[in-house]
Order: sequence, then structure tokens, then C-alpha cells
Amino acid sequence: MTRCNENLKVIIPARIGSNRVPIKNLRLLDKKPLISYIIETLKNTNYLNKFEINSDSNLFKTIADQYDIGLYIRPKELGTSESLIDDYIYEYIKSNNPEHLAVVNPTSPFISAEELDKAWETYAESDCDTLLSCERIQTHCFKNGKAINFSINGKHPRSQDIEPIHALNFAISIWNCKSYIENYEKNQYGVYTGKLKFFNTSELASIDIDYPEDFKIAEYLADLNKKNLPTPEAEFPDYVNEFIKSTKNIQN
Repeated sequence: MTRCNENLKVIIPARIGSNRVPIKNLRLLDKKPLISYIIETLKNTNYLNKFEINSDSNLFKTIADQYDIGLYIRPKELGTSESLIDDYIYEYIKSNNPEHLAVVNPTSPFISAEELDKAWETYAESDCDTLLSCERIQTHCFKNGKAINFSINGKHPRSQDIEPIHALNFAISIWNCKSYIENYEKNQYGVYTGKLKFFNTSELASIDIDYPEDFKIAEYLADLNKKNLPTPEAEFPDYVNEFIKSTKNIQN
């Protein structure tokens, strides 16, 4: 099964309010508004390069005009901290009638155009109703004091042997709009519609800026990305280099 992107709509959600970081999406990251990173990345994709900002405020008009993209103003009641993603997506689908909708978050500034294209290809070649991006975490996890992906009734398992957890990061989500509308109108929710498929993003793409301290980390990463430095080779002290030379197999 291969789905076409001709009737695909792509939006960048950008509320003006934020309880944790005020006007987060327009806050400067390495001298550029945060939202500009995902705009520039989307423009470099093959499938998702026709898109618009979905906001509750005309404050985003300046940056939309700067990049020559559209600005869709959602109803004010869908721009509060109490409003949910299910509701503004439903309103947008009903108003624009796309066949597929991709939502790409500006708070994931380091996802690449290649990853976004791969997400669409994964969705298009599947029979899922919903694709959700996530980070694959393979470590020992607990919830409410109980192990959820390994057993504590025995020896401590190696991390490579345990079941990985998929933590949603919402860098990109894609929906079959017909299925979304049917589910929302029947059950009053839509994000988790029908058959779900999970798309693993890289560690860099999984960085989600939600708190003021996240900007500190992102500043360092943005600066490193700008310098486009190669991945450094592993270096060791001289005595370790001698050990490596003298040992045929250091893995066990």
C-alpha cells in the first residue's frame, strides 16, 4: 500500500501562550526564532514542503511572511493552555478537508529533513491510521514502583536483552483524516485513532524543548550543528592505546 501526498496538509502548531516558557516558539535560539528551525527543515523535505503555521495569534504573521508560508488562525478557545491537541486538529481537518494531515512540532528543532521524509514514507507504505514519532529507550523502566519492561524476580538483566520502551516525542505525527474525524465524532478524541504505527527518531531529533533549561542545551547543539564538525574519533590515554594494540579481542 502506497499513499499519495497530493492531498496532504502539513502544519506547524504554535500557540502564543506557554505556562513553562512564554512565547516559546519565537524565543531566539542561537539568534534565530525557535520556530524558524523547523520551517527551514520542512522547506528541504521532498514530501512535506508545502505547509503553514497553525496558531491562535497574528504575532506569527511576520515570520510566516518572512518565509513565504501560510498562517492559519485557529479559534481563540483552541489556543488556551486547557485546549487539547485533539480539538484543534479536528477543527483544522473540518475546515480544510485534507486526506492526510502531518503535524510537525517547532519544539523539535534538530530533526532532519531526511527523517521527516522517512516518516511520511513509513506512513504512506503502511495501512496505519495514525503515525506517532517516538524515542526508542532500551533501559530498565519503572512505573508506580513496578518494573514495566523487565522482571525483578531474578538476576538483573542486561539492557540489550530487555524490551525497549517507545516514548512519544511528537516531533511528527500523521493521521488519516477520514479515520480521525470518524473517531473524534464518535468518541471525542482523535490523536490515538485506529491502527497505530510508531516511528523511531534519532536521539538528536528526539530533543524536545519544553523548559527554560532545555534552551541552554539547545544553544550548545545549535552552535555545534552550525559548525558542522565531523564526529570525533575515539581517543584514549597512551596506556590504553598500548593495551588495545596488545589485545586481539577486547569485547566479551
